[in-house]
Amino acid sequence: MVFSVTRMFRRMLEAIKYAAKEESFVAVFAAALSLILTGTVVYSLGEGWNIVDGFYFAVCTLTTSSIADPHLTLSSGVLKVFTAFYILTGIGILVEVARQLGVGFVRLRQEKSEARHDRRHKEDPPETQSLR
Repeated sequence: MVFSVTRMFRRMLEAIKYAAKEESFVAVFAAALSLILTGTVVYSLGEGWNIVDGFYFAVCTLTTSSIADPHLTLSSGVLKVFTAFYILTGIGILVEVARQLGVGFVRLRQEKSEARHDRRHKEDPPETQSLR
């Protein structure tokens, strides 16, 4: 279990590094981080929550997952309007981050597969290389 989680995070970091080679990824990823930070601050200050609760609410809101803590509800109309625009803006940004990470992951796997393929064929005897 621990090995598979570690492996998953390693693959995710590799995909982020690969995707970061694309000029637009850095800007979109920074926008996503800024959005989460903004939500964390707004919810923490607006509802008087601690930073962890604000972060949790911001991430759950943007990922459209349900919020398991029944005590975390919005009481201010202003924050409800903010949340509507936060969701409309944030989902698009997070989807783009996920898309670019997915593309990076697929391309990384293709490069690794091609590199393994090239190494195997370099080890072939010279007579089999000329037959190709």
